[in-house]
Amino acid sequence: MKTPLTPLDLVRRGLKLYPNNVAVTEPGGPQFTYREWARRVYQLARAVQAAGYAGRHVAVLAPNTHGGLLTYSAVPWAGSVLVPLNTRLTPEEYDFQLRHAEVKLLLVDESLHDRVAKVAGDQGIEMWVMGVANGAGKDFEARLAAQDDSPLPPAVQDEDDTITINFTSGTTSDPKGVMLTHRNCLLNAIETLYYFKVDQDSVYLHTLPDFHANGWGGVWSPFGVGATHVCLPAVRADAAYDAIERYSVTHLSAAPTVLSMLTDPACARKVTREIRVATAGSPPHARTIADMNNLGFHVIQVYGLTEVSPLITIAELSADQEALPIERRAPLIAKQGFEMLLAGEVEVMDEHLSSIPHDGETLGEIMVRGNLVLKGYYRNPEATEKAMQGGWFHTGDVAVVHPDGRIEIRDRNKDVIISGGENISSVEVEGVLYAHPAVREAVVVAMPDAKWGEVPCAFIALHAGQRATPEELTQHVRAHLAGFKTPKHYEFRDDLPKTASGKFQKFILRAELWHGKARGVN
Repeated sequence: MKTPLTPLDLVRRGLKLYPNNVAVTEPGGPQFTYREWARRVYQLARAVQAAGYAGRHVAVLAPNTHGGLLTYSAVPWAGSVLVPLNTRLTPEEYDFQLRHAEVKLLLVDESLHDRVAKVAGDQGIEMWVMGVANGAGKDFEARLAAQDDSPLPPAVQDEDDTITINFTSGTTSDPKGVMLTHRNCLLNAIETLYYFKVDQDSVYLHTLPDFHANGWGGVWSPFGVGATHVCLPAVRADAAYDAIERYSVTHLSAAPTVLSMLTDPACARKVTREIRVATAGSPPHARTIADMNNLGFHVIQVYGLTEVSPLITIAELSADQEALPIERRAPLIAKQGFEMLLAGEVEVMDEHLSSIPHDGETLGEIMVRGNLVLKGYYRNPEATEKAMQGGWFHTGDVAVVHPDGRIEIRDRNKDVIISGGENISSVEVEGVLYAHPAVREAVVVAMPDAKWGEVPCAFIALHAGQRATPEELTQHVRAHLAGFKTPKHYEFRDDLPKTASGKFQKFILRAELWHGKARGVN
């Protein structure tokens, strides 16, 4: 009686039990009940099979549209492996990823067609264009309409088969293709349902790019309980608030940079009902969490990486801690917390694979072993072996463990600033800068220094209409941190570089400061 574990089983359950519920909607676009959505899943799965791509690698390049969301169910339903592509890459980057992943079919939203058409043509990849705003996607809809829309069992043979290949950001080398299995993704999806408290009355707003680690499982999990998906192709504060009000949104996921956008005084709105927000991607700051709370959002911090399916810890609070004033509660939520139910073992260890003391001071690396760890990097056994040394997946995140067992990230290995032999956590300095009322975004990186080797440099984006001088910010930081941790230089920008999923691209800013120089430390 054993059947393969797969997130498609959550989708199957939703299609079966909630035929009249609204499954998917999109501002300015169509709305589908679960009955109507089921037909589209079956039709696209059959179309992929009929075209000879069952068992092959099929890529999707789309913003958060209903067409893009459909592929996460329908392509693996056909027995194929889905390769989600970042929507903000260059043709050269698409060329590498499509070639490396051995993609044979590309499903592309019409808005992105021109960016990848030549690359796909050069590689002999067939393209199906989704969307009908300008008529380019009519062939796609006709292709679906030509297929039988009766129920079709998912073509899943083994829970350890790959369901998606998700590319890492590739900031220091070519991006790596993370192979996640059906088993990986189901266990992650179940965790998100449990901790996020989603049910058939929930309305989930897709503010997180679906291509980013499969929307942290959000492309599948809400279907399992009959919830409604609201697709948001362009994530702007006004569009998000409009969708929240129009569709009575109850849940959303977003990187901390999106939370900063929602809390910007120039566009922030108080919501009329509590909305549960999962945030991850980079450590959020207590002030941002407090600002969200004051607008009516209930923030839950989770942590993980694409390689662990992707979520493994949550900033879990006790009942007494939940009752604390937000000023005392927010710093607890800002820590990464404890391992999730199905994450397996999450430990902070030294270079000898020994657990570090729970003293809130000793630094170690977060490591994981368990059912959420990736199958491997596609066509990259060397990187797989390196990441799995000693039987643990090495995250590269530097953290401490507090006496209560709560994990707190202090930095990425490559982002720790080593100044005159002292380790400086860029995240710690950023947290203090965020506490200044004029600061909207803050990124701290190492810059070269003749005396100390390297020192902190802060890149700052201010709230609209606000002013702050380097002297004011230095005084603010010195009131909270040791002098050697204070930024020695400030760069003010209108905006700071981010990935499509909202992570700050520190490597871009660091490269500006180190141009023509070799950084002398890791």
